[in-house]
Amino acid sequence: MAELKNELTWSFSRDRLFKDCRRAYFYHYYASWGGWNKSSDEFCQKAYLLKNMRNVDIWVGDIIHQILKWVIENKKAGNHCGLDEALTKAKQMLMRTWEQSRSKLWQKNIKQNLNLFEHYYGPELSRDDLAFKMTKVTKSIRNFYSSELFSSLSNISQENFLAVDELDFFDFSGVRMFAIPDFALKSSGQYILYDWKTGKPTDKDVLQLSCYILYAENKWAVSSDKISVVPVYLAMDEVLFKPVVPVDQPKVREYIENSIFEMRSVLTDKETNKISIDNCPKTKNEWSCKKCRFREICL
Repeated sequence: MAELKNELTWSFSRDRLFKDCRRAYFYHYYASWGGWNKSSDEFCQKAYLLKNMRNVDIWVGDIIHQILKWVIENKKAGNHCGLDEALTKAKQMLMRTWEQSRSKLWQKNIKQNLNLFEHYYGPELSRDDLAFKMTKVTKSIRNFYSSELFSSLSNISQENFLAVDELDFFDFSGVRMFAIPDFALKSSGQYILYDWKTGKPTDKDVLQLSCYILYAENKWAVSSDKISVVPVYLAMDEVLFKPVVPVDQPKVREYIENSIFEMRSVLTDKETNKISIDNCPKTKNEWSCKKCRFREICL
């Protein structure tokens, strides 16, 4: 079996972490590399452990994404999953993974068991807080079931289900660029990419979705005028399925090229993707440090 190599790749989330805090970027993509191997040093294993930690909001978002993926995949296969069944499955998933974290089962298997920031660092969520998070999950799933998109799924042929929450990549200037569209379908000659949002709208959303257009162009060999990207804010009182006006593709390409250039600029050896912690200073945003997964090892 070929040895895994830590290569420079690009994704919107990687770019965001690089811009937010280069020290956290170093821990996430470099210090943690190989931490799954018991023969790696203690610091590497600790960085890998912290890399796989989730905070409660990301955890809740993951559950919603998993349920919607399950519902859509069943629809694609011609099976119908009722709302009550989906809500029951979500609650079971929430309680099971909460117990994994609370009982520290991640000490036995990091990848298969949740490790919540709030359990690891504290304070733990109260029962009321946990119930509130479950309300958010319930509301998001109900909103999806009430949408015209859900109603239309039964009328979509199997071949027009293009992607359902699958990690994928393509080559961008010699660098693998990763993208994970939550749901993509083809309808009346248009390629529509949906992105489930479980938080509030931010000014970064349009840029992220504009990157998905670049992915879709390469994945399905279609022009950008046949691609629509739709953010869906599931936890909002009014859920709209409205395509965004994307950033012009030349500007998107320029943005990614500049981002890759900046990531390469901190490497000590560009050929082997080696880096020094000295080239990755901490953020000056102290509030950000308080919620950082890597604060236990941050030097």
